[in-house]
Amino acid sequence: MAGRKRELSSLGELLDATVRGSGGCVVVDGPFGIGKTHLLKVTGLEAAARGLTVVAGRASVTDQPVPVHLLVNFLRHAMPGEAAVEQLAVPGANPFWLIDRVGDLVEVAARRRPLVVALDDAQRIDDVSALALRGLVPRLASSPVLWLLARRPVAAGSIAQHAVDWLAEHVAVRVRLREPGEEAVADLCAGILGARPDASVLRWAARCGGNPKVMENVFSAFIKAGQMIIVDGAASVVSDGLPDGVLTAVHGLLEEMPPPLRRLLAAAGRLGHTFPADRVTGLLDGPAADVSAAIDEAVRVGLLRRDGAELTFAHQVVGEALRHAAYPRPERAEPATAPAAGDVADGPAPRGRLGPPHSPAGVRVARSAPEAAVPVAAAGPAPRSGRCGCDEVVAEAVSHLENRSAEAPRALARALRLLAGAGRPTEAGRLAEVILRRDLPADVETQLVLELGHGMRAAGSHRLAAGFLRRTRARRDVCELDRAKLDRALADVTKRLGGASPAGPEPGTPSPGCAPGGRPLWTWLVRALAAADQRDEAQAVLDTVRPTTRESCHTGSETLRRGHRAELLTAAGRLEEAHAEAEAALRAADRARPADCVPARLVLAHLSVHRGDLATASDQLRAAERLAGADDTARMDWALARFHAASGRPAMMVQTLINVAGQVVPDPLLFTEAPAAAAALVRQARRAGLDAEAERAVEVARRVARGNPFVQSLAAAAEHAAGLLRDDPTALLRAADLHRLAGRTLAAAGAVEDAARGTRDRAEAIRLLEAAADAYRECGARRDLDRVEAELRGVPAHNVRPLVPDRPRSGWESLTSAELRVVRAIVDGMTNREAASSLFLSPHTVDSHLRRVFSKLDINSRVELTRCFIAHEAVRPALATPRQPASAG
Repeated sequence: MAGRKRELSSLGELLDATVRGSGGCVVVDGPFGIGKTHLLKVTGLEAAARGLTVVAGRASVTDQPVPVHLLVNFLRHAMPGEAAVEQLAVPGANPFWLIDRVGDLVEVAARRRPLVVALDDAQRIDDVSALALRGLVPRLASSPVLWLLARRPVAAGSIAQHAVDWLAEHVAVRVRLREPGEEAVADLCAGILGARPDASVLRWAARCGGNPKVMENVFSAFIKAGQMIIVDGAASVVSDGLPDGVLTAVHGLLEEMPPPLRRLLAAAGRLGHTFPADRVTGLLDGPAADVSAAIDEAVRVGLLRRDGAELTFAHQVVGEALRHAAYPRPERAEPATAPAAGDVADGPAPRGRLGPPHSPAGVRVARSAPEAAVPVAAAGPAPRSGRCGCDEVVAEAVSHLENRSAEAPRALARALRLLAGAGRPTEAGRLAEVILRRDLPADVETQLVLELGHGMRAAGSHRLAAGFLRRTRARRDVCELDRAKLDRALADVTKRLGGASPAGPEPGTPSPGCAPGGRPLWTWLVRALAAADQRDEAQAVLDTVRPTTRESCHTGSETLRRGHRAELLTAAGRLEEAHAEAEAALRAADRARPADCVPARLVLAHLSVHRGDLATASDQLRAAERLAGADDTARMDWALARFHAASGRPAMMVQTLINVAGQVVPDPLLFTEAPAAAAALVRQARRAGLDAEAERAVEVARRVARGNPFVQSLAAAAEHAAGLLRDDPTALLRAADLHRLAGRTLAAAGAVEDAARGTRDRAEAIRLLEAAADAYRECGARRDLDRVEAELRGVPAHNVRPLVPDRPRSGWESLTSAELRVVRAIVDGMTNREAASSLFLSPHTVDSHLRRVFSKLDINSRVELTRCFIAHEAVRPALATPRQPASAG
């Protein structure tokens, strides 16, 4: 906020007026990276300090009209439990009725709780949201409601932007943020670096055009590369060249821009700092009018400056980064021949562990697709499916699934959507090719392709999605309703491609086989099904895999099969069985394929952490890291992060997976395969004081959950992470329920333990800690159990039956505390499923406890169990009452 004293003062006056009962609106305009988001954040903190309620959001993060969504959240807080507020959540409500009703209620609520509504990226709002703003802002002008709208300059060609422009001209106070002056730039440098900038730092600030966001990213890259030194309180840059981290930063910044603008800038980067507009037009295919529109957009957002027919990069460092060989060449129109389903898509490819040859270790650099005009096959022929045998294995597995359950097509569709959306569209496409070769009914194929297309579009693989959509749409037996759905999906693809005609794989295009050293295709099917909470289906696929050594990719590896089974058992909390399976996987290891041991070794490392055996965990991790390939990246990162957390290194744990300043972004595949990752990141980030990383983890978890709305474990992960960030025990208990329903016992226990620490009711905290201890004990997670039991020992009178060496093996006194809690739930009349929900256990765990209880008591029915309980436990509370005499009964 250096150099923003005048703007902050004006906003402070408006906040004071809101406290006094006046309303208003502020529209903050400014180019890319100028500090609009920071201004809203600082103003929101000032508002909260004055006692105002603040609701904040960002356009395009929800399917609901954004202003209405924010105000409904406010009303739920300001008017909890009122029927009028609950009616607002009715699905399918008329949006205009909803806007009017929200306006009425906010007028009432704001008189008691003055309100600030902050909406970032207002240039992205849809028409309904804009009309809501157009109506609500003037209507609430006499109420203590202050609107803060931040937007980047855009062409006013839509209803949405006309509405915001109208507000800016007739109702709002307009705040225009411009590049800071020299003195403010020096202050910005000092704020970013925590030290006085010398001449070398100021020169780099000038090359950044004084843009705060660009400066922050460039300086962070220098720090990461060890090229920024601080001596006697003065910061200096010891390099004249761009560090590799700047390439990552610039790529990340430009990924926020529309595809036509990215293509323009990539082409312009080859022409120098200043260049004629007609030269960049000549480098790009497509109508000149489209290129001209992209140039206008680049000028509006502040990335290019126009001087007559000349264009100049507003930030010299961006142009330099674009000229670097590691940045992708400009994308051209697709060739006439359509790419195969396994070809690299037009969107960003999955992120790997390693960047360009000279990038700092541990920094993820996005690897973009090669130029579309260059055939993918030029990189070397991949083995065909007939050589590796993967297609046949997958086809057999799919047939087995269909024979087992009528729900198999739905499970497969959701798994492919998840896999594609997690950044693995190529693998999802190969699996789809195998499935679609079967004679599927039209409605089944439509469902699968629509789900697959959704995931591919989320991953930026629009052309690949288009190929599958067009193929299915060409079927003559597709009903009109399904055809309309396919048409809408294709229209969305076309829109995302900037109006270009999408080309995709032609029907019947054979998928490539597995690359040398890569994992067999069936492993991706297992991983996708498991991540989609379809572990029974994943196990069914494993049951179809048979050991064989004829294929180049070792399709039937027994070690790999057992390693994946160990992963399924670990996710279900069956740690002892998982350990035995992982050990068996290593015993079956083939010396010709040592990389097949990686899943089993990572499972053993995970189990060793849960048991508190960090030495063994370290040995397994080192062995796995030597063997891991690109397909193991996300899992390897997560295993290392867990080890850092268990070793008491929270900052290292977080920055292994996510680093806002260093542009290390979490891999969405990690968040889909390891739902506990988001909550673990938030927990460790808060311990290390890394608030930005904690917020980013929650944001990614929510995005992954929204992209897969039918996967309970991902919804649980988002609730768990958000509950930790907000210290919200209610959200944490919701997360525990969802984890439990998804069959993830350990994750449920973690959420219950977190909820216990957040509740102020001591009795409830004890109950929750005991439930977590039961789950950890059942799973064999010794380190987690020791932690919870130590916490329980610190709570006076928590009614836990102590473990003693001479406890009898049968009879009432042989029952453990965990078994007694299940007994009490059953005696209260609960079913096994209800008891599981009440105690935050899985139904399997409740069944197991009851079997042991019946065996210890030598009984066979719940009636007998109730009699035993009355005889031994019902009178125990009386023993603590002074009025009652002591009784042996």
